[in-house]
Amino acid sequence: MIQHWNALTFLHWRLPAAAVQRLLPAGLTVEERDGSAWVGLIPFVMEVGLPRVEPIPYVSRFCETNVRTYVRDAAGRAGIWFFSLDASRLGAVAVARSTYRLPYFW
Repeated sequence: MIQHWNALTFLHWRLPAAAVQRLLPAGLTVEERDGSAWVGLIPFVMEVGLPRVEPIPYVSRFCETNVRTYVRDAAGRAGIWFFSLDASRLGAVAVARSTYRLPYFW
């Protein structure tokens, strides 16, 4: 799969780490910066496709917004925990949920 993210906006809010930690699954620890957890709201335009295949009009381009925080796993590796991934194309949501088991919503 090929993905292009266009017109990204990164909005972040500082929150108490304990409040965000309560929302995470076991095994993940909220990553703190400047003594706080940070939760982001990131809207953008997604363009998806397959290598060497022409994009399908309407289907290949849609708006997406994700809500995320930054975490560490039990081994100390950094990562991103997505509270939600919202997309404007029902087909994209269905594929992401069934194929990649991602928490996408329409």
